[in-house]
Amino acid sequence: MKNARRKIITAVVPHVLWFLLAAPYPASATTYESGVPLFQNKIRKILANSCLRKNNFGIKIYSLDRGESLFALRAEKLFIPASNVKILTTAVALEILGANYRFPTRLYTDGALQGGVLNGNLYVKGYGDPKFVTEQMWLLVNELKNLPLKKITGNIFGDNSFFDDRASGETRIKNSDAAAYEAPLGALSFNFNTVRVDVSPGDEVGSRPQIVIEPDTEYTRLNNQARTLKPGARNRLIVNRLDRDGFDEITVSGGIRMNQSRARYFLNITDPTQYTLSALKKYLRHAGIQFQGKIEKAMVPESAVELLTHESEPLTLALQGLNKFSNNFVAEQILKTVGAEKYGAPGTILKGIQAFEDYLMELGYRRDQYKIRDGSGLSRQNRLSPRMLVDILRRVKNDLGVYPEFVSALAVMGVDGNVKDRMSDVKSSARARVKTGTLSFVSTLSGYFQSGDGETFAFSILMNDLKCSNGRIKKLQDQIIREGLHFRRIPAGSVISEQRGSPPPASGP
Repeated sequence: MKNARRKIITAVVPHVLWFLLAAPYPASATTYESGVPLFQNKIRKILANSCLRKNNFGIKIYSLDRGESLFALRAEKLFIPASNVKILTTAVALEILGANYRFPTRLYTDGALQGGVLNGNLYVKGYGDPKFVTEQMWLLVNELKNLPLKKITGNIFGDNSFFDDRASGETRIKNSDAAAYEAPLGALSFNFNTVRVDVSPGDEVGSRPQIVIEPDTEYTRLNNQARTLKPGARNRLIVNRLDRDGFDEITVSGGIRMNQSRARYFLNITDPTQYTLSALKKYLRHAGIQFQGKIEKAMVPESAVELLTHESEPLTLALQGLNKFSNNFVAEQILKTVGAEKYGAPGTILKGIQAFEDYLMELGYRRDQYKIRDGSGLSRQNRLSPRMLVDILRRVKNDLGVYPEFVSALAVMGVDGNVKDRMSDVKSSARARVKTGTLSFVSTLSGYFQSGDGETFAFSILMNDLKCSNGRIKKLQDQIIREGLHFRRIPAGSVISEQRGSPPPASGP
């Protein structure tokens, strides 16, 4: 009898063990979500920092995989987004223009090209290429040389009519003067409408410093009033740009010490079209193409014939400079281009903003629920909420025609762009793709990150009216992202319940 009972128990035990292992625990949902309150508490502690004591910030962290918020605080409130506006600029540009959109620069003539000689005028019409830089200018000139073109008998005219004549928005920062980040806009532009000025000490104390302007064209003229000072002397070097009649004057005053390393400055220029034409004239000379005429502004005559069209790099490459390094000039050029392509030339800031408003309306937002004044985020009149930015990121993530190029244009935390030095000590930092934003007393960060167990999140952190340095604020933002990267809904050591298949066969007698 005892043996029979022992056999029954032996046969039943494996089935009981299988049932206990396979059946879900009564508290399985609580176990699965146990990492959430822990994460939320950590974020609240970070946000309790004295830098944020005025509570003028908002945050939203949203799971794209589960379709729900992980954390939100004042997510509906409007804040100055700074350069996080570029998230909207990028999303709209990719939808309207497309990732492979190329900005043309077209060359025409009212004369005839015979035997390498252009008997007539050359017209250069720009279409807003934000990255028409030195390399692109060389490519264009070589295309001309290969027509073949050896000599131009007439003049060279620049046509900037694809954009309106407004060089900047109404919300231009006061007293920005010659700051490179406030470069003027233009359908025909070159090198981000900036020049680089390098200042090195002279050969001896009291001598003039050595100054190199790049590019060195007839459009910029140097006025060097600075002096080389002895080592240890108090010094102040001032480099500025003055708008003159038909050219820009680069002024250098003050002093640079004898043992001081080279100082580098970037300044904007005042007349994009004239600046571009002067650069073209220089490059034609270097290419061996003869030209003795004038360079002026004029629209392409209807009777002119096209000589060639130079195309830019694809838009997706321009967007990388826009977002990884927060290039304001690129953003505003794209804004006007979007306006021109959607509503017709000339491209204007208002037309570009209209395209933004149409986009946000499709997301369910009325025009009275936000404010957009530019495409770069320089305006302090802009107002967006964390929820709006997360909604844009959600829409982008669901569009395979947009998302790959969009996310590749974002800065990789700890790896490149202006976040290269942030969180570089965190091994998983590359799983955060972000867009920064900085103005006086404003710091923002939005983008995507992937958690420790592979869940994908969109997030937006908008912080205004700050009471400490941007450096300290960025560390708080980095702490939030670090917690996001390490977040797991099931903390390490928790029991995971799952079906394990059919019960094992009963043991034999």
